[in-house]
Amino acid sequence: MGASLVRRELCLARLELPDAESVLRELSGALARLGLVAPTFCEALLAREASSPTGLPLPGRKVAVPHADPEHVLAPAIAVCTLASPVRFAEMGNPTSLLAVEAVFLLALTDKESAQAELVRLIERLQRPEFVDEICAAPDADALLALLRGGVAR
Repeated sequence: MGASLVRRELCLARLELPDAESVLRELSGALARLGLVAPTFCEALLAREASSPTGLPLPGRKVAVPHADPEHVLAPAIAVCTLASPVRFAEMGNPTSLLAVEAVFLLALTDKESAQAELVRLIERLQRPEFVDEICAAPDADALLALLRGGVAR
């Protein structure tokens, strides 16, 4: 994952949130507080998630990889959270299936080409169940950041 895209302020560990919309609003808010997204980002994100769900049916723990279109992004970043209790996200490509998601990787990217490339890199890493287990076990932002930057959690 692009090291410059991941910042400590955008790594949120063990959030207790009731549903997917709350998760998306929390992560959008983190991006907005840093001035990385336009005021239109959150609503665009919610609309896109409703029409194109992003829950990934990976082996082991489930994750979601939501994003909004690049015109709503001011500077590229990735906001990440792990959840204290799983939250239901509709499955990518099969919206009638709901997945119990334990980690969310919100992509805020400024062009479709970088968005696609970053998504491919991220999904490659997420297909390793041990990586997802480490992410979900990270106790705090520092541990999450270390894992996402390719290191080891303390």
